[in-house]
Amino acid sequence: LKHAEDAARAAPTSGAALAALARAQARAKDAPTALATADRAVQTAPNSGIAHVSRGEALLAMGRGKDAEAEFRKALEVDPKLTLARTKLAASLLAQGNATAAEEEAKKASEADQKSGEAFAVLGRAILARDPKRWDDAIAQAQQGAFLNPRDPLVQLTVGQIFEAGNNPDQAALAYGRALAADPGFTPARVAMVQTLVRQGKNDAALADAQKIVQEMPTNAQAQLVLGRLYLRKGDWANAAAALEQAVKFAPGDAEANARLGTALQYVGRKSDALAAYKRAVELDPKNIDYRTTYGLILGVNGQADAGAAEIKKVVATPGYADSAGWVNLGWLYRNTEPKRIDESIAAYKKALALNPKEEQAALGMGWSYINQKNWDGAIGAFNQAMQIDPTTAPEANNAIGWSYLFKKDPAKAREYYDKGSAAGRADARLLTNIGRLEKGLEAEQAALEAPPPPPAPRMERPDVGTLSATLTGSRDAGSRRKAARDLATYGADAVPALITAVQRDSDWSVREQAANSLGSLGPRASAAIPHLTQILNAPRQTEKTVMNKEEMAAMMQEEDFRKAVRNALLKIQGR
Repeated sequence: LKHAEDAARAAPTSGAALAALARAQARAKDAPTALATADRAVQTAPNSGIAHVSRGEALLAMGRGKDAEAEFRKALEVDPKLTLARTKLAASLLAQGNATAAEEEAKKASEADQKSGEAFAVLGRAILARDPKRWDDAIAQAQQGAFLNPRDPLVQLTVGQIFEAGNNPDQAALAYGRALAADPGFTPARVAMVQTLVRQGKNDAALADAQKIVQEMPTNAQAQLVLGRLYLRKGDWANAAAALEQAVKFAPGDAEANARLGTALQYVGRKSDALAAYKRAVELDPKNIDYRTTYGLILGVNGQADAGAAEIKKVVATPGYADSAGWVNLGWLYRNTEPKRIDESIAAYKKALALNPKEEQAALGMGWSYINQKNWDGAIGAFNQAMQIDPTTAPEANNAIGWSYLFKKDPAKAREYYDKGSAAGRADARLLTNIGRLEKGLEAEQAALEAPPPPPAPRMERPDVGTLSATLTGSRDAGSRRKAARDLATYGADAVPALITAVQRDSDWSVREQAANSLGSLGPRASAAIPHLTQILNAPRQTEKTVMNKEEMAAMMQEEDFRKAVRNALLKIQGR
């Protein structure tokens, strides 16, 4: 950056000098400044391919993949032999999710310049994005890039990312280390190391590193986004919102930054701003089902439940949609329309539970819908189901069961569940007051009968892959790890590395079994797990003994259940 600044000062009308400065700013400073410099470069030298490349890189850093693609194509128009432009074009196509076209362009670039390490690295990324089963081919191409340009930090970063996708965290860390050895200020590699810490469950260390990066480079959108993610995981909504507002400021075209900002703003009470941020995220990435699912919910939170329900109905009507989250949100929205659509709400929650019998939010929501319907026994059953699925719902569920028994005029059972809810951390003074009145032969307060306690605010978004992976690998509670292994199944190929680690190393058989089941549910998308599952089945049993006591017999049965889950997962992944 310093050399480029010196060059631009020495030759302020040189397109090449301005392009070099813009490219350095995009990598080491901030994208908006880089874009302004690149605009000057293009204005000064409109027929310079590298000037258009510099503008494309700035646009790509701002999350404007489509605009970046157009700029790289302009670079190729003025200089068809500029391999760098074709390599960057492939990267912009990848940013838009067009892996097929990205692979084609990256292959052309690597064939045109067989000494371009970056071209081979981008080819590796494209191959992996197009087909995770071609991991060996992807890493071979990236490593060829590293062989050609071992001190190119971007190439080493790509090698690390592909190793991570193949569940090789140690090799990934070594590659990130090589990137930083070549360029200690290379922010993407520093951010990747932060994400590695998250996957290892070292959230405090990750947060400290992210704070340091942002302090040194406050205008870097990627660093602000990672910091915002970490604050969201901690539930520090105010700091998350502050970081994510900066991320959106410097990369307004980044759909994820806008979506996460929407979540943070919702929790700090800025509902209209949250809605605007999520609307922007959906506009930027209309194919992202998770964004649209949360957008529909936030419409409802902002008093537009009918519009929210209409949005979610489009989501659940998507061909092949099988995620319980959309149905859970639809159930909540139906319960909050005017007039309330309780029968449709209950049907939506039942659909969610049919898709995912372990969806505790659906059971809770159905309980509240039954309360709206004054179906007290139905409510009691639903809330008990929620606690069976996830014991952490006990405070809310026990309190709601207490209210249901109050409305059934059974003060003894109402008090029993009030005590359970209180012991779990939910002491509802209104419930206790009305139990006392009922015990004295008095009617419950009319206001209580007309207005049962409102359920808690709906969940704005599911934990992301990094959060669930950190829970799976770092939590001391087997129940939390098991739930994380189950929930990771909804994230496709991104979840595979953490699930493989759990299958191989977790200390609890039930967690390993759930991880195997989740891998199986992913089918061919979990193909990277095949050698690891095969190795487990070929290895000697851990609990096999001639004479066993009761505990050893139980462990042996658990291992057999686990091995059965591994065999079934392997068959599903192989499509058999």
